[in-house]
Parts: sequence; structure tokens; C-alpha cells
Amino acid sequence: MQRKHYDIEARKESPCPVERTLYILRDAWTFMILRDLCQQPKGFNQLKKSVEGISSRMLSEKLKFLEQEGILQRVVANTRPIRVTYILTEKGKSLGNIVDQMKEWGSKWVSN
Repeated sequence: MQRKHYDIEARKESPCPVERTLYILRDAWTFMILRDLCQQPKGFNQLKKSVEGISSRMLSEKLKFLEQEGILQRVVANTRPIRVTYILTEKGKSLGNIVDQMKEWGSKWVSN
């Protein structure tokens, strides 16, 4: 019997809250962005440096998605040159506990 690939988009409408959460927190890039923004607001280039290995295009896509989902806010300063900072919304800040628990679990159970 051939297994059908599970469509991530189907999780968005699932009756299961875990699946709906997975729709938003779908990959490692998302968690690394959240990890960094939980510490402090950051600009695009700061995130690019701290999220090792992510391409500019992928970072841009993830930031746009997280903004659409209400997890973060893009703040544009009226300066020359224009400065953009990404900050967590209240909804995004509430994910801090999950990030902290992942850190604790990883420190305890995942060896270097």
C-alpha cells in the first residue's frame, strides 16, 4: 500500500489544534527565527546572520508568512536609509514557552 504524502496546507483547516499549530510552526527555520526574536527584536540582516544556513529568499518567505499569521510584526522606521525591525506580537511572544521547553529538552536529551 502506497502512503500518501500529507499536505501541510490541509493542517490549516484541521479540527485538531496540534495540526493547526504545525501548520504555522512547520519547520526548523521557523523555530530558529522565533528563538532569535524571543531574545530581542532584530533586523533582516541580523536574522540572516544568526539563522545559520538560511538563504535570503527563504528568510524573506518565512518572515512574510509569520507576519501574515500574526506571529510577528514588521516595523519600518522613518529614517534614511529605511530600517526594518521584526518584533514578536503577543501571539508570537506566547510561543516563547515552547521555544524554552525545546531548549531544555534539547539540553537534557540531545547530546552534542
